[in-house]
Amino acid sequence: MKKSMIVTQDFNLINAKYKLTSLEMKFILNAISHLDSKTDVALQEYEIKVSELEEKMQIGKGQHTRLKQFAKRLMSKPLVIDKDNNDFEVYNWFSRIRYVNNEAKFLVRFEEGLKPYLLELKERFVTYNLKYILPMASMYSVRIYQLLKEYEKLKKRYFMIEELQEMLQVPKSYKKKFNDFKKKVLDVAVKEINEHTDINISIEEKKDGRKVVQLIFRITKVEDKNIEDAKINLQRFKKKKIYYSNENRIISNVIKSTENKNYLVVQMVDEDYNVTTAEFHITQLEKMIEYAQGK
Repeated sequence: MKKSMIVTQDFNLINAKYKLTSLEMKFILNAISHLDSKTDVALQEYEIKVSELEEKMQIGKGQHTRLKQFAKRLMSKPLVIDKDNNDFEVYNWFSRIRYVNNEAKFLVRFEEGLKPYLLELKERFVTYNLKYILPMASMYSVRIYQLLKEYEKLKKRYFMIEELQEMLQVPKSYKKKFNDFKKKVLDVAVKEINEHTDINISIEEKKDGRKVVQLIFRITKVEDKNIEDAKINLQRFKKKKIYYSNENRIISNVIKSTENKNYLVVQMVDEDYNVTTAEFHITQLEKMIEYAQGK
């Protein structure tokens, strides 16, 4: 059993239909992060300490009662996986959730029927870091992030409005009024995903007459966007000398981003054409560009 922040799910599980709160979803994803989707051959009983949940889910200490309540509710919140020929499968997330009071921990076992969607995954699966999920307050933001990570390499994903609303299990009122759906689901998702995750997204609306019938989600890796923006700025001011600190070295190129999406590795050259590299926070690089622009 592994303990990490990495979550891996089969495409079919990502595209399943279910309705959960944000905390319930994070509880499930945290449990999934305890298994190894590539090497585990059987679902086991996984231990999740309350202290771990309190820290990761940022709900504060002393929330045992609250955690126990929504753990119980999870057993009555199934998911539906659509199959070919209009067939479908209905599962509970867990076959058992046991709470051990004197040790303040949960022992959970996933529903055996979910094994093909969680273990020994070799193709058509999505992997992401739980750290991107945890700061998001909206359950819809979490779901949309998952759905778009599946299409990250393709850089766009199309949804018919009814299709996405059904997948997200939104209230009927959101289906009747697109503006409500846009304001309370889509706009919030764009804000939270762009602020907290490793991708940036935008949405284009397609209409049939005056009615919005389709959405096009455009997806950009944060790493790609940071490098692209920095290169555009450097190209724009290439005739200006952008100096690194007070040393006689000039920033000449952006090489890559680091694990921290707010930092970039840049290439520098001195008067003797010696090439070195250094890591800069994006805001620091922007200030250098602004300084060069004003010279």
